[in-house]
Amino acid sequence: MMRARTAAIVTLVLFCTLSQRVVAATPADIAAAASPQIIQLVSGGNWEDAGKKGYYRAILVAPPDSGSGAQIFLQWMNAAGAEAGSQTVQAAVQVKELNDLKVADAVLNMESEKPNEFILYIEPADPAKAAQQSLTVTATGPGKYTVANGPLPE
Repeated sequence: MMRARTAAIVTLVLFCTLSQRVVAATPADIAAAASPQIIQLVSGGNWEDAGKKGYYRAILVAPPDSGSGAQIFLQWMNAAGAEAGSQTVQAAVQVKELNDLKVADAVLNMESEKPNEFILYIEPADPAKAAQQSLTVTATGPGKYTVANGPLPE
């Protein structure tokens, strides 16, 4: 009898908790919740594929330890739905070509002049290595990108 009563109370508490209306986070809450391991984030451009559309995002994440390098990830975000903050990730890939270089930090710049193309310029923060390790990443459809090595355009 006690077990049934406990189960009923737990069920009631869960129902009340789950049925409460979710309060939207403020921009300050969102900024405060961002991971301190995110060094830089850039977004922009527009993609469309198989009836879905959205924008591109590139995230530079701090090295997890002193023996590894920063990591860059490309994401194809779905456009916002009816509610603000309802964006979802359609596709995501790591930029292996930069991640394998094990740079401690980098500067990200982007441009997007035409649909279905996001150009990301990656320049390692170490000026001595920048010329050999600079990359231009061109993202197209979800999960697809190409990389060119060498100095960035002026």
